[in-house]
Amino acid sequence: MNGAKQPDGFGTALPAGFSTPYLVQQLAPGQDPKRVVLAGAKPWPQRANAYVAMICLADTPEDAADAQQYARGQCESFDSSDSENRQVWFGVFDATGGGAPRLVARTETPVDTQTDWSDTDLDLPEALDAKDANDANDANDANDAKLAMPASWKRFDLAPYQIKSGEYAFGVRAGWSEGYAGGGGYFEALYLFRIDGKALRVVFARPMTFDKLIAGDWHKDGTRDHDEYEASNSLVILPGATDGFHDIQLRQQGGKWRRTFKWSSTAQMYR
Repeated sequence: MNGAKQPDGFGTALPAGFSTPYLVQQLAPGQDPKRVVLAGAKPWPQRANAYVAMICLADTPEDAADAQQYARGQCESFDSSDSENRQVWFGVFDATGGGAPRLVARTETPVDTQTDWSDTDLDLPEALDAKDANDANDANDANDAKLAMPASWKRFDLAPYQIKSGEYAFGVRAGWSEGYAGGGGYFEALYLFRIDGKALRVVFARPMTFDKLIAGDWHKDGTRDHDEYEASNSLVILPGATDGFHDIQLRQQGGKWRRTFKWSSTAQMYR
């Protein structure tokens, strides 16, 4: 890190009309504002006068105070246990005219959709990879082993994800970090959210990129070899459609791997 100011991925410098207590009231009614680790809102270019917003809560006000002291501006767990994962809510607001922004849709509970790491070209985080290997003899456990909640929520991804005619989803990037002896790894997933009446629903949650720095041999001068491994995918909206929703495809950047996802009317998401 060079001390440079990091991008405000969630819009924590709140736009006019928004405040942290207001976002808690609208997105997670009944929750204690003292549990807030991070709150943000950003204009959504694909919808006129619209904003996407989020709040990230710790389990307790004390945990939130620790996060403000040691990891300010980050919606990130201190460890990888499920009990420590931050609770996040997302919403869409309309800011037409004066007055407070009007809530259009929100996640009805903290986001609990896990990233699906099955059928990917990317390396898995070590903990997930180890669990996958341990459960490989049990088909049901092996499938579950490739599902994981993110350890951190990083930023809005407001690319024009037009999932059907006249309708866009917005994205959120989430991630995992892990340390090795003399190196480390970072993994990132894409979540897509769709407005469904007054509800905001996750319709896609898949890994998108990884980057590993692995330490190698030591040299007599005290330096050490390092090998870097990385890969990333891009999401492409296809012209074909299923039940009115465009098919979407992950494509390996610089490679040949492809994976197409189609809308499932039963699951109400891409499969």
